[in-house]
Amino acid sequence: MFVAIARLLGNLIRLPLLPLWWLTRLISRPRGQWLLVRVRPRVVELERPHPFFLRFFPTVAKTLPTALSSLRRLADHAVRDHRVTGVVFEIPPLVAGWATCASLRNVITKLRAGGKTVVAYLPQGGGNREIYVASAAGRVLVGPQATVMALGLSIEARYIKPLLHKIGLDVHATARGEYKTAAESVTRESMSDQQREQLSALLAAMDRELVSSIAAMPGMDEQRARAAFERGFLRGEDAVEAGLAEATCYEDELPVKLAVDGGKPVGLIRAPRYLAFKDARWFKRIVPQPYVAVIEVHGPIMQQAPGSMGRGGADPDQLATVLRAARSDRFAVGVVLHVSSPGGSALASDLIHREVVRLREKKPVIACFGDVAASGGYYVAAAANAIVAQPVTLTGSIGVVMARVVARELFDKLGVRTETIKTAPHADLFSPSRELTGDEQAILDREADGFYSTFVGLVAEGRGRPREEIEPLARGRVWSGADAKERGLVDELGGLDTAIELCKERASVPERVRRRVGARTVRLRRFEPPPPEPPAAAAGAAMLLGGLGPEALELLSLLGTGDRALFWAVPPRVY
Repeated sequence: MFVAIARLLGNLIRLPLLPLWWLTRLISRPRGQWLLVRVRPRVVELERPHPFFLRFFPTVAKTLPTALSSLRRLADHAVRDHRVTGVVFEIPPLVAGWATCASLRNVITKLRAGGKTVVAYLPQGGGNREIYVASAAGRVLVGPQATVMALGLSIEARYIKPLLHKIGLDVHATARGEYKTAAESVTRESMSDQQREQLSALLAAMDRELVSSIAAMPGMDEQRARAAFERGFLRGEDAVEAGLAEATCYEDELPVKLAVDGGKPVGLIRAPRYLAFKDARWFKRIVPQPYVAVIEVHGPIMQQAPGSMGRGGADPDQLATVLRAARSDRFAVGVVLHVSSPGGSALASDLIHREVVRLREKKPVIACFGDVAASGGYYVAAAANAIVAQPVTLTGSIGVVMARVVARELFDKLGVRTETIKTAPHADLFSPSRELTGDEQAILDREADGFYSTFVGLVAEGRGRPREEIEPLARGRVWSGADAKERGLVDELGGLDTAIELCKERASVPERVRRRVGARTVRLRRFEPPPPEPPAAAAGAAMLLGGLGPEALELLSLLGTGDRALFWAVPPRVY
């Protein structure tokens, strides 16, 4: 009530200045037929507030990411604006996952569907991701001396068990699901048949998406697309000859290249200026409007801290607070969980899942998957009313793994002797100084079996299908979003905008209210304590595994703790 009164008084003060504001808007209105969107290398789904003073530091400001949520608002304004003829997307080398790139393509597709001409400009050329995004545009321009690297897709996996063996370290893993390969890089010397099968299937699905997208470009077909990948590097005119670009040009030549039939050069409006003009409001909204709450589940899911070993992640305590707030907020008509996580702690995942179950009892919950939503990432979303993913999202991995470091040989080499005093037979079960006994392995097997059964059961319940149908799709197997959709693990293909619209449709509000429903990102703003030190048993191995990627460190933080990991290996780097 206090906020509403304060806004009302503020609006009364602003009222006499309304004519001046309108005059200022009329003078400062962006003039031009084309919008220029300079996409930054790092692309994220949701924008975060930044201190206003960053605008005075251009070097720092350039490091900020491009938010897809801002681009969607830009597209909405542009489609309704008859003054805008087209939009140019300047695409640099991207630091983004494949699902994020697919969502960027969706923005371009939306503009084209709205009758706008869209041009993708690759001043520095690009690789698979840049070609994939640019293929959604009606026209593609490339820098004269830029190289388009049409190399195709590949996945690399590194195995360091021989290295660990040389220094006297070993890792024992107890996994449920033959495709649950989270610890394979440290427990095997080469790729297992199951890992090769699922990675090959993932690569094939992503290749189909990439090639079909290129084949849909003007003058292209699948044969020409495959031929381009056979050539590899294509510089400037070579890219034009191969059909991956329409023409070459430098940035200063864009207004001429965009002109119709060699006419007058077009005027370009910078996208931030256009969006700021369109978003500007003189009066503040007095009464809160209904909205869809968008809640992030990003990064490794870890207990007690927002990520271990210094990384941010999904903290179940913070997420529980945010989910409960959305549950009790009468203006939040539904919730979209944006999940971009390879998983993590089983207990932490279960705590988040419980809050999602409680939330679903009062209002619709839609899960939207980002680049990776596997294992624990799928676990937290299993109770959602519906799941949305991009065709190239990596998901599934319904399984469990427990791992334990054995450093007996290392201790022997270093001359370290361990003496143990215990009050029960298995009190030192997680000690790195010895192997497991048969009885102790049976204990871990029972624990893994029990949690795997629970995981499959809650997925079956969330999907509304018998356990017998879900279990063959589980077993730790990772699926692309497209393959998961075919098997009923995903309901719709699309991005965050698709999930928000689906949530609005399921919201229990009148149609006239539904049209006014917007979306709002809900986050917990509070001090985040530093993460705890990793367990001693994992510290040495963590340093050795640093080269495998940050997610490997998150997995190792669970070693020696007794926690079950819902983790899908290290998400593979698809080049």
